Amino acid sequence: MAELRISAGVPIVVRFESELDPAGTQLQEQGSSPFESLDVSGRLLLLHPSSSAWLWPRMHLQVRRMDGTSLTLVLVPGPPALADVQVDVFLHPFSPGALRAALEKVSAEHETLKLRYARSEMELARYREDEFNPDVALAVLLLDDEASSHLLKGKPLKVENSDVHALVWFIRLAGRSAYVFLVTNRHRTQDWTLLRGEILHGETREPLPVIARARPSILPPGATGRAVLVTRTPPSSRGDFYSIALRGPDGPEWQLCYSGVQL
Repeated sequence: MAELRISAGVPIVVRFESELDPAGTQLQEQGSSPFESLDVSGRLLLLHPSSSAWLWPRMHLQVRRMDGTSLTLVLVPGPPALADVQVDVFLHPFSPGALRAALEKVSAEHETLKLRYARSEMELARYREDEFNPDVALAVLLLDDEASSHLLKGKPLKVENSDVHALVWFIRLAGRSAYVFLVTNRHRTQDWTLLRGEILHGETREPLPVIARARPSILPPGATGRAVLVTRTPPSSRGDFYSIALRGPDGPEWQLCYSGVQL
């Protein structure tokens, strides 16, 4: 017998492949019912458990179809998170409805696999492009603690907001300008993730091509990691000012930004 998970105050819609007989659809146990209402409408069985449904033991619900055949559902009380909300009942695995549902499930799984494959192909293409990219090589080098200890000089700049704190170093090397952030996630519950980095011209707001890398990729609350932005130093950058920003996935509250810097 199939189980139907019910929870206090959580309505359930049970759909069948053929019409139901309201007179023959009832609880097998005698006495009070755990439902505020139990209605039959065509092929639908509508259940509304009462606020005390979680106190009831397992019960048996007999459902009769208009052709005279019956089946029994076992009602299993439980927490709201595990309650059934919409249920399709198929009496045979090869019925048209069951086959349609199985096909929809396989199609959804197929689309998920296609999406994962496309993402993997994009990642592979990016790794191949990065293999001989000097900007990426510099970013990876600056993410290393030992290498950074030899390359980063001077007193870092402090940048912070209510959720994130960072020490920032600037370095010029081999025609590149790089910013190294030592980031600390001060949020109590949420992780911090680098979504993208930006270097914008102070007047035109035109963005420069930037390589952004972080290690680790996800900072849990209280953790510290590195983020690096690398761009090729523009030939005409002398005297120009830029804005630098690290942006997380959830908007300004995850943003580290300061303006008026030179490359």
